[in-house]
Amino acid sequence: MADEEATQAPQQDVKPEIKQDVQHLTLTVVHQDGSRVPFRVKRTTLFDKLFKAYCQKKSLDQNTLVFMGSDGQRLNAHQTPAEFDMEDGDTIEVQTHAIGGRC
Repeated sequence: MADEEATQAPQQDVKPEIKQDVQHLTLTVVHQDGSRVPFRVKRTTLFDKLFKAYCQKKSLDQNTLVFMGSDGQRLNAHQTPAEFDMEDGDTIEVQTHAIGGRC
């Protein structure tokens, strides 16, 4: 038995692998004025929750804003980042509704 103990390598502290959290991602909302607000959300979180949090943080009325993905497609409040294949670090652009017509 003594021989067996001598041939075994000393046990090292093994750190568990750090897994990327595939359920969460950070999305940055970029306003037309250039301000940026990052949010950490689940891929399955409705955009409505993110929109409300952004509007509350910036003291804005959600009904006056349009939120768009990086491809320019309008985001619906009842959709999720997963539906748009969004990845960690993606941006959401927000602009004020353009109201009007011909002058």
